Parts: sequence; structure tokens; C-alpha cells
Amino acid sequence: MSARLHVVDDDPDHLASLCDLLGAAGHEAVPFTGAAPAIEAALEAPPALILSDLRMPGLDGIGLIGALKEQGVDLPVILLTGHGDVEHAVRAMRAGAEDFLEKPYDAEHLLSVVERTLKTGRLKAEVARLQRRLEPEEDLIGESRAMDEVRRRLSELAAVDIDVVLVGETGTGKELAARILHRRGPRRTGRFVAVNCASLPETGADEALFGPPPGAGGFVGEARGGTLYLDHIETLSPALQPKLLRVLESRRDDAEGGFRVVASSSRPLVEAIREGAFREDLYYRIAGYVLPLPPLREIATDIPALFAHFLSAAAARFGREAPEPDFRARRALQAHHWPGNAHELRLAADRYILGLAGQEAGTGAARAGGEQTLRDLVADFESREIARVLDRCGGNTDRAARILGLPRRTLNDKIARSPLLRNGRK
Repeated sequence: MSARLHVVDDDPDHLASLCDLLGAAGHEAVPFTGAAPAIEAALEAPPALILSDLRMPGLDGIGLIGALKEQGVDLPVILLTGHGDVEHAVRAMRAGAEDFLEKPYDAEHLLSVVERTLKTGRLKAEVARLQRRLEPEEDLIGESRAMDEVRRRLSELAAVDIDVVLVGETGTGKELAARILHRRGPRRTGRFVAVNCASLPETGADEALFGPPPGAGGFVGEARGGTLYLDHIETLSPALQPKLLRVLESRRDDAEGGFRVVASSSRPLVEAIREGAFREDLYYRIAGYVLPLPPLREIATDIPALFAHFLSAAAARFGREAPEPDFRARRALQAHHWPGNAHELRLAADRYILGLAGQEAGTGAARAGGEQTLRDLVADFESREIARVLDRCGGNTDRAARILGLPRRTLNDKIARSPLLRNGRK
């Protein structure tokens, strides 16, 4: 199959002969005598691939790859190297080059490498298309100024291949935000590997995360070329933190191009650093940008729209019609504290569709406008405070009990009795 290719070389004679060779093979070869104009053209109309000389005045082949990545353009690049440049070519592969050929090269071999690269690109594009069909794209819902700002930041961050830390309470959409960063970023054709650090087993966590020695597999190995999402990273054990740091430091030497890290935390990691629970050097390795996500109580104007979204999904799931909440119900939704944020709101929508709203103690706002007794209000307040402290402690009931001044057994009893604490937490 023919394709449009960009060919970059500062040697006009070699550039012309290479374009002739590619043209004879049925491709459209567009010549460039420098990396800068080739990059500009690729941003306007991306080619199927780029063939570039490694050594050029000004921006060289490695600089070309880096500039494309900075612009969020994911294009295969084949580098052509002179004799003795193999060491530089290996460095280019680590930087993200698809392949390299040493001059003088065999014409048939070059064409076979081009065809193989084009075929791989078509397969990746088809996989991405099928994934989009199987996993409809979701976005963060809401028209408040705060949500507009979050969406704008996510769009900017997705385009640049840097690590991101998402900070927000349970149910503020951290995993959805992480998936948006992956889906719209330069590593979208790679895998999105989600790891809940809080649920890693006490025995075998090392192998689960890094694979068996020398550590070439596990979740980290699966994420190569894609995105590694580390949920609740503030709960990562002290024994695993230095090992993760070493892996992250060695990503630039990864022949497969490494991976992007998106981490999430229910509280600012600087607090965990002050408490001695999180390594400061690991924080500065992953915190390319720290993006806070607002809780529902800070974006109350968005709650009715989000509730309507959850109602529609619940109606489709349960085979029911989605009723329109009246004014009183919408006001009650906006007035509630929602400590479980979107998780709690989604459960309230399920109950509303099933006609169960108001039948559970301690979930006053889920009654969508029903009257609350003093006992209900006290139970709601207690559940919200317990949920807030548990979220701050990453689900650690020992620490939460100490902060709340309760015996651990008493706290566990309250969690077991509260529908919100049993079901509303992630």
C-alpha cells in the first residue's frame, strides 16, 4: 500500500535518490533538507512515517523525535546513520525511534523496513479504532468554572508526555481523568495499566508490580509504551517506594520507550512526606504536574447534570424510565455534602430509579427531597466525618480511629452500620 512519507536529510543528493527509491515503490516521498520544516509540516498534516538522517546541522534526528513528542505527535521515525554511529542510533531507539539503518544500506532492506513499519502503524490504528468502539469515550461532566479549568488542564497535559499526579477525594473522577490523559496523549496506542496501590498484596507485591527478578515484567512491564496508573499511591509501602524510584529513573534507557506515569492520591503527597510516609525524591520524580480535582460540594451547580447522567445510565441498566427530578429534589441534591462524591451520587441515582430513595438510614440527600429527622441528620454528619477521615488516611482504619478518638472496633461497627460507608467509598 502506498503512503505519504517525509524524508529528512541535509545532503541534497542522498535526499533526492532516497525519494526516487521510495517513489518507485509507490509511495509519496516529501523531501526536507532540515528537521524544523519537517516538524512544521508534520504538525499540519502528519505523514505515515518519517525517515531522517541522524546527524544534521541544527536539530538532528534525535531532536526531531523529541520535538514531535513535545507537540504530542505520535509518528514512527526511522533513522539513517553513518558508519560508527550505531551507539547514537541505540540512544535514538531509546528516545523513541521506530528503527534505524546504517549507511550504506541495501535498498530492498530499506523498503522492507518501511513496509514493516507502515504495517505496524496500520495495525495500531486499527486497534485504537476498535478500542474506541468498544470503550466509548467518557469525559468529566459539569459546566462550572472549576470543571472547565480541569478539562482545559487535562487537554494541555495530555498533549505532553510528562508524569502527572491527580489529587482529590474518593469519587472525584481521578481514574477517569487518568484515562483521558492516556486516551488523548502520545501513548494512546499503548496499554493503560491501572494499579490500586492500596490493594497490592502484602506478600508478592514486589513481583506483582515489577515482575520476577531482574524486574522486567509485572504491571510495569505491561505498561511499557503506554501509561501506568498508580491509584492511591500515598499507600504504597515504604519497601516498594525505592524500587519504583529506580525503575522510573531507568525509563530513559528503556529500548521500548518507557511509559508514562499518572498517579492519584486522596490527599496532597506533601502531607505524607511531612509524616515520613512518602519519599520526597519519589514525589519529585512523578510530580511533573499536580492537578487537584474538586469535590462535589465545591461544584454544587454541576450536581444535577451529573445526577441526570447517572439516572440515564441506571435506567438503561435496569430497564426503567429515567424520571426528571423536580425542583425540590435538585435543591436537596445540591445541599447535600456528598462525602463519597460521584460514587455516592451514582448509588443515589440507582436507588432513585429503583424507587428505593429514602429507605436507608444515614443517606438523607439520597431521598431526593424527603424530610429528615434529627437522628437522620446526626447520622449523616457522623458518616460524612468518618468518610472524610478515612479518605485522608487512605482507608487505614487504625489511623482513622486514632484521629477520631474511637476504638477501632467501634469505628468498624459504625462503618458496617452506615450504607454510605459500606457502599459509597471506592
